[in-house]
Amino acid sequence: MGIAMARKFLLISLAISVAACTTKPPSSPAPMEHQVDVEEQAVYAFLLPQMYRNKDYVIMASTATSATGVDNTAQTLDYILQNMHGVAPETVESFRARNDMAYPIRPDMDLGSPYTLLSQAARNKIFSQNQSGWEIFYNRYPQAPGITSLSRVGFNAGFDQALVYIGTQSNWLAGAGYYIFLKKANGVWSIDQQVMAWIS
Repeated sequence: MGIAMARKFLLISLAISVAACTTKPPSSPAPMEHQVDVEEQAVYAFLLPQMYRNKDYVIMASTATSATGVDNTAQTLDYILQNMHGVAPETVESFRARNDMAYPIRPDMDLGSPYTLLSQAARNKIFSQNQSGWEIFYNRYPQAPGITSLSRVGFNAGFDQALVYIGTQSNWLAGAGYYIFLKKANGVWSIDQQVMAWIS
């Protein structure tokens, strides 16, 4: 083997060695995503009966962070955090990242009570028929506290803090939305603080 050929072989071998050392194995986010799903479901299951006496929920099929959807999440969250203390920055960042748009609510959750997911089209159909939209709604869902919207839940890395939005409209001029800060101790979630985001 000539010197030039040996040099070329050495450079190729070196390049392969460097690539092998710097190549990262593919990451597997599945376990973390599974834990987020499990804890999110646990937060919903705990929170709904804490907030509402009725136990047959009608939940919007897409997430929201206010009465109007997710359009003003950043502005609303800034206001909320001025009136809430002790929320870890990573919990806030998780909430922001997980609510960058509207997401479908999982239809297979076990919330400990019956629930129906209501699409925006189905909601529009109920309330576009006539001025008796709420009468039609309660004839169809007599045990519901109204129409509830949920955000995705923001968590800290230790899954012992959670931040979530929940709002329910129960009549034309009856409803409210809250941001809830929860903490978990000994495996049990509890409400630490809640701040009203809107009322009608």
